[in-house]
Amino acid sequence: FFFQAEAGIRDLVRSRGLGDVYKRQFARRASKDPLVDRALEAALALERRVDAMFAKVWRVVLDNFHPFVIAGPLTFAYHEAVYFGAWTPWLAMDQFEYFKRWKIQPDKTPSKEMVMKCLTKLLKSHVFIQLPMQMMFYFVAPYFGFSLAMEALPKSRDLLWQIPVFFAIEDFYFYWVHRGLHHKRVYKYVHKIHHEHKFPFGIAAEYAHPVETFFLGIGTLLGPLFFAKHMVTLWVWLFFRLVETVEDHSGYDVPWNPTNLIPFWGGAVHHDFHHKTFEGPYSSVFTWCDWMFGTDKEFRKHQLKLRGGSESLAYPAVFRGCLLYTSPSPRDRTRSRMPSSA
Repeated sequence: FFFQAEAGIRDLVRSRGLGDVYKRQFARRASKDPLVDRALEAALALERRVDAMFAKVWRVVLDNFHPFVIAGPLTFAYHEAVYFGAWTPWLAMDQFEYFKRWKIQPDKTPSKEMVMKCLTKLLKSHVFIQLPMQMMFYFVAPYFGFSLAMEALPKSRDLLWQIPVFFAIEDFYFYWVHRGLHHKRVYKYVHKIHHEHKFPFGIAAEYAHPVETFFLGIGTLLGPLFFAKHMVTLWVWLFFRLVETVEDHSGYDVPWNPTNLIPFWGGAVHHDFHHKTFEGPYSSVFTWCDWMFGTDKEFRKHQLKLRGGSESLAYPAVFRGCLLYTSPSPRDRTRSRMPSSA
């Protein structure tokens, strides 16, 4: 029975102590900088509201579900809701001609038969592979100190640094596993299934061989295992990770996407090129691994064609979005993409 609170309580005490330090530091500056003082008060008030909301929701969960149900079936249901919910906006965009101007491969649209085949196999994979894995988590978690305890509930301020760190850890792990899956001795037996979709769509993100599902799933757990051991933290992280992977496979590069403002964020442009060419880049989230290890050369050549020979000044920190360059028009992007299949 793994939901013990000792480690979580220690984290909570340390977190509160850190908060007191922040308060004392800003209190000393208050007389010199009243704007900072007001900003601190607003931030702390917001934090209290968010923490109270987490506590209220988690109390309902604990009062109504057995720990085994929370760790297994309820987490599975949460995964399904987030995963398919994240796909819904991209699916809706597929129904309107207007949004094709932001389609990365505008001449390629998945057929209904292709989507239904993917959906059918995906649901089988979720039910017969992912659900058993999540139910087994209940029995494995005691060895890693995971907690459900109310007393160990994470503070929202901790999530602000934990989620970016989790992304960085998962991205580095994913890069090397994914690159290994493209080795000629392995590819046709495992990763080839995922590459049935040369022009991916949202739910194709988890369309994969069971072996791939297992090993890439480990990367998702590494961050929480190292830095946080509460199911709430895992659920919050799972939300952002699922939204990110569905976006990567959406097939769209829309200018209003807030992830355009995140430095080093790869996004759909980065991963769509991988599906189109079966080569690098191999990262799941950011651009730095492919840049450091030289697996983004073809991708960068392709991007230069679309931009008329200009590259972001801060690459790999920024290569798309609206920070340091002006994106080509939809007409120019279509004209450039149509004849060039790297």
